[in-house]
Amino acid sequence: MAAFTALGQSETTGAAPAHPLASKEEMIRDRFQRFQDRLFGLQEQLREAEPDNAARLGRTLERAGELGLASELERIVQLLRKSSAVSEASDAQAKWIADADRLLSILLERDSDNDEREQEIDRLQGYKEELDRLLGEERGLREASGKASAAEQMKRDLEGAIQRIEAASQSQAELSRAAQRGAGESQAKELAKKQTDLGAETGKLGEDIDRLADGKSGEAKEAKMPAAAGEHAAAAAKAAQDAADAMSAAGREMEKGNQGAAQTQQKEAEESLRRARDRLEKAKQELEKQCRLGSDAAKEQRSTGEKTRGLADKMRQDAKSQQGQGGKGKNAPGQSNPAPGAENLDQAGEHMDDAAESLEQSKPDEAGEQQDRAIDQLDQALRELEDSLQQLRKEEREEILRDLEDRFRDMLSKQRPINDATLALHQRGEANFGRSEKLELADLTAEERALSQQAAVCVHILSEEGTTIAFPRIVEQIEEDMSASADRLTALSVGPLTQGLQRDIVDALEQLLEAVKKMQQENEQQDPSQQGQNGPQPLLPTSAELKLLRSSQVRVNTRTAAIEAEREAATESSEVIERSLQATAVRQSQCAHIAKEIRDRKHQP
Repeated sequence: MAAFTALGQSETTGAAPAHPLASKEEMIRDRFQRFQDRLFGLQEQLREAEPDNAARLGRTLERAGELGLASELERIVQLLRKSSAVSEASDAQAKWIADADRLLSILLERDSDNDEREQEIDRLQGYKEELDRLLGEERGLREASGKASAAEQMKRDLEGAIQRIEAASQSQAELSRAAQRGAGESQAKELAKKQTDLGAETGKLGEDIDRLADGKSGEAKEAKMPAAAGEHAAAAAKAAQDAADAMSAAGREMEKGNQGAAQTQQKEAEESLRRARDRLEKAKQELEKQCRLGSDAAKEQRSTGEKTRGLADKMRQDAKSQQGQGGKGKNAPGQSNPAPGAENLDQAGEHMDDAAESLEQSKPDEAGEQQDRAIDQLDQALRELEDSLQQLRKEEREEILRDLEDRFRDMLSKQRPINDATLALHQRGEANFGRSEKLELADLTAEERALSQQAAVCVHILSEEGTTIAFPRIVEQIEEDMSASADRLTALSVGPLTQGLQRDIVDALEQLLEAVKKMQQENEQQDPSQQGQNGPQPLLPTSAELKLLRSSQVRVNTRTAAIEAEREAATESSEVIERSLQATAVRQSQCAHIAKEIRDRKHQP
């Protein structure tokens, strides 16, 4: 849009006389004619080497003819020759600009291969997002099965503890009955030893139960008991320890021959063991609630399985549809792997069905095993999708970098002669400019503005690509400098400030070329499967962007010094110096803003 706006815009405001406006419009008409001639010549040059681009140029020329852009400019010239028709000319100019923008849209059309690749990237990205959601669902189901499985195992561990409590209770009851029957001295000592030993065993049992409650023992190690079950288990552990203390006390009393005191401690031990058993039973009941996943879990698992198979079917259907449309590309239909990861999704769906059956049968252990296999298959499908995405993005980066290299190289080859011509004109002296010098400056201005429009196209490309921060801003600065240089050439100003602007343009283009070529080399050496899987890789790494930003800051410093030198030399008017300082201040603010954006991006999670 900016390109044709510059071509068609006239100073129709205010009380400008008719003839000067008509003369300027004639210049625009002539430039547009040269523009069409160049398009035609370029179309012929590209007809064999780049047929797609040649066809696009042909469509542009054809559309220009249909819109009558050349004849409309001639009509605007005739209107401007009449001072009474300036308003009508202004309306015609607005329409011409709108029509010219349609031409620009044709020039900026993406190649069909680019469109297909972009569509494939969007399609694979959509699959990846859906697959991420499925993985999240399956992992949630696996976590629930894991909790149920752990609860099942903890329940078995508690059943083992209950059996040990019952065995301890039986042993204690036998010792209590033996003590009540009475015995000789040697037999009494033997009973006392058995009582003491039973106390030690019961104490160990209490410790084991306490560790079960904390998830530090048993088959379900590291699995924390639910709060209610844990409270009961902890109370059982304390009761078992109380029983152990009472048993040990009974053993000591028996050694002393205090049978009455021993029997009192034995009864207390039996009561504590009963409390321990009751508490373990309650803990077991709480765990049984966790073990019962119910039919809802199985339904959810079947639903996830259906969605997984549905995604696989969609991938295949999309592949067939693309093949029917004559799609091309690495992952296009008709090749051996039209839908990366689809087979893994099928296998994942089968494992999910098996997991659902196990959940319906209240077998969380078996369900967990099938869910683990399903997750493995989903992970593999995700890796295949990411590999395909990275490969496509690598190809896209390669093409964008090649395109930018060609554009920067072309702009550089055209900017250098402009710089040389500007210097030569300066050496002749502005005071000596005649008609030939002014015509030469008019041509230089047109060439500089054309380069500015080429830079605008590069800004558009980079903005659409969207992975870099400094890169498009630096190109935008080049565009601004080219426009500023053209303005100064229009004003017949070819002094140090103009030359400084032009040197900055060449310097920036050279650095961009160097950065692009280096990134092309790195991109060619990269293995897509080894790249990061967190989205598109940036067109330029942060280090390269920081280098570009540093160079931009150096140019700001140099420009500031040049303006100050011109102020001291008094070779430019104070108004020109002030405008230059303001523009440089804006450039300094741009650099600061770019640096902040790069910093903020670096600290993003």
